[in-house]
Amino acid sequence: MVSTSLAIRKICINKMHWSKTIHLLVEINNYVVEGLIDTGGSMSVMAAAIIRELGLMYLVTKFRPTKLHLKTSHKPWGVDEVLVKVGGVQCTMTFMVV
Repeated sequence: MVSTSLAIRKICINKMHWSKTIHLLVEINNYVVEGLIDTGGSMSVMAAAIIRELGLMYLVTKFRPTKLHLKTSHKPWGVDEVLVKVGGVQCTMTFMVV
């Protein structure tokens, strides 16, 4: 079992604004990695280098077409059905590859 610690970090975006981000340790494919919680996010993303390091390349698939800013269609890569454990809770998640 992985012990999970929760930390709030203040990040200075500019001199007039401070942001609080929540980071926590999560277990993915028997590796412990640091995750960032974005409560306003519409999708979960993961860097391609991290996917390779975690040994998840066999799960990479094409996503559904996505509309971009200039109204063009793009099919980004995705990783489906990734088992993620946070403390005593586990679930499967889908990530877009960046």
